[in-house]
Amino acid sequence: MSTRPPHQRHQWEAVVAAGFTLDQFRRRCRTMAETLAARNWTCLVGCDTRFLGSQLALDAYRMLRGAGVSALLVTNSVPFPAIEMALEQQRADCALLVSAGDRPYWMQGLIALTPQLDQSPIAPAASAPDGAFPEDSSESTERALTDLRPIYIEQLRAGIEIEVVRRSPLTIFIDPMYGSAAGIVSAVIGDGAQAKAIEINREPDPLFGRQTPEPVTTNLVRLRKLVRESNAHFGAALSADGRAISLIDGNGAQLTPTQVGMLLGYHFARHQRRRGLVIVPDVQQQSETEIRNWEGRTGLKLDREAAPARKIGEIVQHDRQSLLVGVTAAGEVYQGRGGIGPDAARTALLTAECVARAGVPLADLMRMLGS
Repeated sequence: MSTRPPHQRHQWEAVVAAGFTLDQFRRRCRTMAETLAARNWTCLVGCDTRFLGSQLALDAYRMLRGAGVSALLVTNSVPFPAIEMALEQQRADCALLVSAGDRPYWMQGLIALTPQLDQSPIAPAASAPDGAFPEDSSESTERALTDLRPIYIEQLRAGIEIEVVRRSPLTIFIDPMYGSAAGIVSAVIGDGAQAKAIEINREPDPLFGRQTPEPVTTNLVRLRKLVRESNAHFGAALSADGRAISLIDGNGAQLTPTQVGMLLGYHFARHQRRRGLVIVPDVQQQSETEIRNWEGRTGLKLDREAAPARKIGEIVQHDRQSLLVGVTAAGEVYQGRGGIGPDAARTALLTAECVARAGVPLADLMRMLGS
């Protein structure tokens, strides 16, 4: 991949009907349209599985096209990392995603990824344009469309030793939390594999099962129970936007961010002979003995940061090749050579490769790393 500077992220989110209204949405899209038209930038327009996402994305697309912007409407909902991948591959200059990330279901928003700007491109304009709101995003109309899911799936497949995973008799439970990463991991593994990726909560649901779609402990009760009772090798919960992840071992225990960093650091050091920074939250999650044993086994050093997200962001901005693995307290996993932002599906697949190579369940592998 190239090492172009990351795009700026601009975000607006609000409670549906209270702060997020059609008028406010269109005011902000008008600013985006004017900003892009003035710079002759191309734009991807997409959405996740949130309420009215596809209709709002179509409305935004029409506004951009009406202002003379060369825009592509992304078919179907896509995880946020797929949008970042497309920009990294220079498929467009910027992107506009109708999403509120992993916020509660009663919120909606806009995320813009652009080259460097002095002002937000989604600040509200003085007025909103008129026009009927799309009643059905599948209505017949001429549009420039692009499907990022197949491209994203191939990119993920190329990032791991897929045959190692496919030939291993793994049983994995995946919980995409009703979000846009549904179906991704199983599609990467493909048909006819010995490895089985069993998905729960995969059907799109704008209400996310009436829970906040982030992989925190309180939302993992069902997943932990399924993994434990089925003797699965591990489980993975992916946030609705596809950025954050929680890993569950075969005993139903949730890995800490430090353990995730240790697992992936070990994998890259041993199987890819790579070196670099391994950054985790500065929280006493593992014993000093476990950490020293891991450092001796890998030849790496665990960098514990009070504000890991900020430290990782600084490194990604200026020299991401020096970053081996970075894990935030929220479960966002960055890999210096694996793209600009965190990618939960990629982390789940790398975990599958780790477990397949070790030939033991995740719980046993983690005990080995700390012993």
